[in-house]
Amino acid sequence: MNEQPVQSRFIGITIEGLLRPCEIYPVEVTCGHGYVWEWSALERANRSERTFDMFFDCLEDARKHGYEPHFLDAQNAPDLAVVPVSAPA
Repeated sequence: MNEQPVQSRFIGITIEGLLRPCEIYPVEVTCGHGYVWEWSALERANRSERTFDMFFDCLEDARKHGYEPHFLDAQNAPDLAVVPVSAPA
């Protein structure tokens, strides 16, 4: 067997490199207060067929369709404002 250290055998392909990039974003609900999640390909050709109450359900669906969101890293991310949720009427 090859006795090279593991790092020298790594060819540079990761699962993120094989999956196509997408965006996951919140969508305001039409009835009531709050948000649901959707994903779409960066070129907007493909998108989720439904909305998701939970972010990780949306992430799982995107991955099942061959997409992977590219998250912003903490050092290069712009300042993101928190969206306030109003109290129910």
